[in-house]
Amino acid sequence: MNEPVKVLKEALLTEKATMLSANLNQYVFSVFPEATRTHVKNAIEKTFGVNVIKVNTLTQKPKTKRDRMRRGKQGHTSLSKKAIVTLKAGESIDLA
Repeated sequence: MNEPVKVLKEALLTEKATMLSANLNQYVFSVFPEATRTHVKNAIEKTFGVNVIKVNTLTQKPKTKRDRMRRGKQGHTSLSKKAIVTLKAGESIDLA
């Protein structure tokens, strides 16, 4: 997990993520489930050249759903993991 490509999937640009970046200097990224906080911190610093103060991670567990294409049999959504990264004051990431 030394390469940032194996840690970061994409930046999430939702309404909540935009408000976090504008007000609190925090950015939200979708990461691979095996990534730890230190992996995320190193990947962000290497990719964007900024100083990371804090990394919060959260894992969204899969939900079971009825699959209409398979005549109502049980299926599930995929596992996802997010990382909320707080940067040093005065630094920013241009995601546009």
